Amino acid sequence: MILAFLLVLTVPVTAVALLYARREYHQRGKLTVLGLALVCAMLFLPNLMLEYATTYEMPSTLLDYVGVLVGGAGIVLCLISLAVFHSPLKVLCVDPGKLTTAGPYRWSRNPQYVGWFLFLLGFALNDWSLWCLAALLAIAISLHLLVLVEEEHLLRTFGKQYVEFCRKVPRYVGRWHPDG
Repeated sequence: MILAFLLVLTVPVTAVALLYARREYHQRGKLTVLGLALVCAMLFLPNLMLEYATTYEMPSTLLDYVGVLVGGAGIVLCLISLAVFHSPLKVLCVDPGKLTTAGPYRWSRNPQYVGWFLFLLGFALNDWSLWCLAALLAIAISLHLLVLVEEEHLLRTFGKQYVEFCRKVPRYVGRWHPDG
């Protein structure tokens, strides 16, 4: 019952968080503490559902080990991507800073979200269920919608530089471009 409640609650929280973030990006060019808290809640709810849907045990099957490898690679990618920002304020969406095009941003415009999703996918592989699938789907949709809101903001903030970056680098996964 709690899993169904969390899944249903994810929809309105996501809608409010995305609309509020979009409004703040339009009006202020950055997120306030409330905007950041709403985005965190949007991302936290399906993760909480995933936590309730699984119970972590030491790997014992091939799928478990694959999950550990996928999850480990995902969290490493996520952390490296955030470190490349070189600014905690940029990580928290409070200061846009400069457009980041180095490191993993050479082959993905959103490697931090790709990494986070891989981390959660690895976690879910350890105890696969329909609830895990529902949580991963909710997370994927929430992250994609957040990316769309952020892309609007980045286009307004960086203009032609961001358009060129989008031309060279795919939104999620792609090939490294030596001229990028």
